[in-house]
Amino acid sequence: MKEKMLPFAFSKGEISTIRVIAEHQDSSIRDLSALTRKSESSISQMVKGLEKKGIVATKKHGMKKLVCISDRNFALTLREVLRAEPYVPWETLISNSNIAVLLKNVTGEESFGYGISSVSSWRAIRNLSMHGLNITSSEKQPAGNRNLLRFVREFSDHVSMEYLTEKLPRDAIILWRSGYRCLFKIRKNSGKKEERLPIEPFPTALSVSPDYGIRFLTQDSYYYHDPNLNKLTIEDVILHTLLIDPESPTYSTYALLLAFKNKRNMDIDSLVDKSIKYNLVEKTRNFISYIRSNGGAREWPLPKPKELQEQADLYGVVIG
Repeated sequence: MKEKMLPFAFSKGEISTIRVIAEHQDSSIRDLSALTRKSESSISQMVKGLEKKGIVATKKHGMKKLVCISDRNFALTLREVLRAEPYVPWETLISNSNIAVLLKNVTGEESFGYGISSVSSWRAIRNLSMHGLNITSSEKQPAGNRNLLRFVREFSDHVSMEYLTEKLPRDAIILWRSGYRCLFKIRKNSGKKEERLPIEPFPTALSVSPDYGIRFLTQDSYYYHDPNLNKLTIEDVILHTLLIDPESPTYSTYALLLAFKNKRNMDIDSLVDKSIKYNLVEKTRNFISYIRSNGGAREWPLPKPKELQEQADLYGVVIG
């Protein structure tokens, strides 16, 4: 668990060090060592870790290295969290797996819980609840902890982007992301050997349409990454096609063609359930109404029935 938490989780020592830096901007490693009563080597190591996480920044001043809170929004908000309630034991409450539980609960993004055992999760929830900090939604935020809620949201976005930047190939274009999950594309380059992906994502959307009876022409390869996922279903493939550009009539048409082609194997209830985690609930309900009415109930960007029929004839899909 600790190995997977290292990229973003704070140790108790790091939190206590952030407290001191927040009150003593532009302190040297020696100054921080004296203030925290920790060795200079220990402080230096923690500063390196916090700099990598984006919480602190360093600069040279003569022979000294000065440390301050970075100008990133989440770092400045964390400083406010520590300053606003200095007597709260933040070292225990937002360190280790506790921060992952906060990321998961505040954002609703399950993938932030990746690598955390059920026991660790239970302990984190218990500790947070004891201090009124087990935030489950913005509506249920504890009084006086708006800064904490803001920090978790800002930091979750940073964690997501850092994780995906490390995992995805250099030429990947992210189309959608949430936590550790993302839909991305890679432009096909004829004659160029394909780069081995740092992860093993699932080919999806137009890239797997031949597996579902339609061969769409595309210059891009589409992939979906989710560390908790074992396989994709036709419902996922349809939703990923919509997710490429939710406001595009073209991709709405492609998704409809896939749905009509695989109508017997498609589970409508599953389509609606899965749309929640892609933030496509309303568009999916409109999508289903369109299918059930054969285009009679149509909302933008779904195509006009005549336009869909033209594409259906082109790809050999029976509408109805």
